[in-house]
Amino acid sequence: MKKVVVIGSGPGGSSSAALLASRGYDVTLLEQNKFIGGKCSSYEENGFKIDTGIHMFARGPSGPHGIVAKELGVDQPWLIRDPSETMWMNKNGFWYLHQKLASPGAIKDMAVATITRRQTINVLNTLRRSLKSFGLMGLAKELDGLRRMNPGIIQKYDDMTVRDFLLQFTDDDRVLAAMNCLAMLLLVVPYEQASAGEFMDSFIGIFTCGTLGVPRGGAIGIPRSFLRAFTRDGGKLVLGVAAKKILSKDGRVTGVLGSDDVEYPADVVISNAGLKQTVKMAGPKNLPSEYVEYVDGLKLSYSWMASKLFLAKRVVDLKAPSFFPIPEVDPDSIFKYCDVPDGLPKDPFLFGPMPTEWDDTLAPPNHQLIMVGVPTSCEVDQEERSQKMLDIAERKFFSFFPEVEKNLIAKSRITNKDTNRITRKGTGECIGLAQCVGQVGSNKPSPKMPLEGLWAVGCDAGARGVGTEQGTASGMLVASLVS
Repeated sequence: MKKVVVIGSGPGGSSSAALLASRGYDVTLLEQNKFIGGKCSSYEENGFKIDTGIHMFARGPSGPHGIVAKELGVDQPWLIRDPSETMWMNKNGFWYLHQKLASPGAIKDMAVATITRRQTINVLNTLRRSLKSFGLMGLAKELDGLRRMNPGIIQKYDDMTVRDFLLQFTDDDRVLAAMNCLAMLLLVVPYEQASAGEFMDSFIGIFTCGTLGVPRGGAIGIPRSFLRAFTRDGGKLVLGVAAKKILSKDGRVTGVLGSDDVEYPADVVISNAGLKQTVKMAGPKNLPSEYVEYVDGLKLSYSWMASKLFLAKRVVDLKAPSFFPIPEVDPDSIFKYCDVPDGLPKDPFLFGPMPTEWDDTLAPPNHQLIMVGVPTSCEVDQEERSQKMLDIAERKFFSFFPEVEKNLIAKSRITNKDTNRITRKGTGECIGLAQCVGQVGSNKPSPKMPLEGLWAVGCDAGARGVGTEQGTASGMLVASLVS
């Protein structure tokens, strides 16, 4: 029986470990923290159950998480709300994003928006620009291919940025601003860097499935469900032990040296630690120098920070359980502050999910939990700036909902420094590798690393998708390739 050691219990590690254990492999999973899930975990504070990050799951039970749970035969209850998003469009007020156009109330909510003369002109300009870019038949074919998520059409746009893709259709500042914000929300990369192919696969997939939601009990429900199957099928879970070194001999892996100084023998090692960290653990001298240089040059995603607000009562009552206002600034400038030392946003883009609007078991009866997130860089040495950014984000959120501040019991904050405490990579990126031009689709790093028996799993290799879903999709792929 082949021995497998999996490093890290995030969605990629826990899914691949569970799938291989279910197929008869002898699998040991090493998790450096004393809790499971990595960045996809939850904990209790002030009587509330809260996620480590700011999570919503694009395809919910219809996506990779649900597919793996079904194969493993484990329960993974999901909570779905429609509409799923409340978007503040400034002078145009609240817009509600429904899971599908055919959803009850979708047409009515769309019709609520006032159609101004300027909007009419912008619609006509968009049509004119689109026809100029594609022609009538070409436009119809392109839109139909996107609607059907034709792989050839998606792949065609992998090497084009979201911004450049949009400019084929429109130069409307409000549309560009909204799409830049959605790129940061889905891919954690600004739209002038984000791959249009990756964005469309993620964005269209949400509305194709119509099951955006959250697992009951918080984000930890995903890795927890996988690991229930893992231990059921004989897998060995070791908490509080980090992988210090990936051992190898004569060009192939032989095991992993743990932080407990125990050697865990293995024919196959699967690392959920990220490509850059995995190269360090394997030893750069044991890998081709051009591969080491290639990995070193890969870009990381941006990050999100959040204030977690604990309320004495339910004070925000919107149709949809999350809220994000589109900033009133030049579309290309929205996230420029992220890359400027000591830079602060003038009008920040906020992501404000309200987890208790999905799952009221996350709080004491009649209480409300609200997250207020704001994007930042992946650097971890800017704690003072991080706190200032969260101050700005809270003030903006309170300007929309003043009753929130009046009913606060307590609040806590998580920054990219806290993300680094979980991953111990020295960086605070949300996703892993950036889903930008040159790093997606056929240019995505292979999960098979150039050391026999060594595989990468998670958001750095082999899959598409939004955040954790990309990780689990990678876990499915690697488990299939290994077995």
